[in-house]
Amino acid sequence: MKDEYFDYTCNVNGQEFKHRLKIAHRFTEHKTICPICGAENCGGPEDKFIWAEFDDEKLAIHFGDGEFERYLEFWYYDGITEKEYKLLPNFIQDFNESTGWNNEELNPNSVIDASDFKNAMNIIKQSKHINDGDDFSKNFYPKIIKFVDQVIKENKTLNILKY
Repeated sequence: MKDEYFDYTCNVNGQEFKHRLKIAHRFTEHKTICPICGAENCGGPEDKFIWAEFDDEKLAIHFGDGEFERYLEFWYYDGITEKEYKLLPNFIQDFNESTGWNNEELNPNSVIDASDFKNAMNIIKQSKHINDGDDFSKNFYPKIIKFVDQVIKENKTLNILKY
């Protein structure tokens, strides 16, 4: 992958946030052309970026066109008890309840716990909706886990940007 970047700027409560994210991996099912800048998959209402800063460079994984949400829904199984639900990673609970990182407020610096996120990805991988030959197992999961393991190993902060 050639060097691709996503530039993001917004103002929240009078504070300006600027991010220049270098895309390490892009998981997009459909290529779309932005009507504003003309770039492919430059960001849309369903796009998410998980990112961390390494050596003064922000590296990111880009999930486009609802891909992130589609896989996050795979944690679910019939007959889950309240006790079992409470044992799920906070990342999945926040997604399901629209709280934390997944609330409706614009928050360009949502920090997520890297170990909790990794546990969420493991639960998704082990769900009955995933098999060894699908795109999640072959493509998404190994790259996500490698990225998150690097974040954990280097004691970096894992962020999520909803755009």
